Amino acid sequence: MAVVLAAAWAAPAAAQGFSWGVVGGMNLSKVSFKGEWADNLSSDNRAGWYIGPKVAFSLPLGLAFDGSVQYSQRKLSADAQQLEGNSKTFRSIEIPINVRYNIGLGKVASVYVATGPQFGFNIGDREWNIFSTNYNNGNGMFKSNNMVTTWNVGAGVKVLGHLEVGVGYNFGLGKMGETVLSNVAGGLVGKGDDYKTNTFQVQVAYMF
Repeated sequence: MAVVLAAAWAAPAAAQGFSWGVVGGMNLSKVSFKGEWADNLSSDNRAGWYIGPKVAFSLPLGLAFDGSVQYSQRKLSADAQQLEGNSKTFRSIEIPINVRYNIGLGKVASVYVATGPQFGFNIGDREWNIFSTNYNNGNGMFKSNNMVTTWNVGAGVKVLGHLEVGVGYNFGLGKMGETVLSNVAGGLVGKGDDYKTNTFQVQVAYMF
């Protein structure tokens, strides 16, 4: 992370080009659970969205750095054996910083691959009751972390030097949250269970 941030900070001095714009897209998120009773919990893909300003620095030999500050919404779901699950929308500020490699296809278009860390800061309600109703006076409560670090990999195409369309995959490097209350009859949710999210993304950016 330190190397990427240092390179991004130094990039303007050697940059061949600087651009800024707006990026937005769709999140398609799925939860993975870990813990004593993780095998009893499952998740489906749920759609969300994000939008924010973006900057990019171009370097020689096709290399570039880009970063953005995004307002993001991810909708997560949880289902359990014999219990009705519950979905939750989490809101955060996301800061992805990517290293890119561009391959020119003439003056009309270029393709790129990108990878780098992403830092998320929770700005909404952090608690998530994963069951829509209580079960024998018990419930399963998760609480998300204030900050989450994930990693991006992606690829896309840039057209006419301004319009970018890409796809990517964002996967968690650590847990997103953990159990704060576990009192379900039969011990369906075990103390110390945690979860993280993996997200498929489609994005469009316009660079000025």
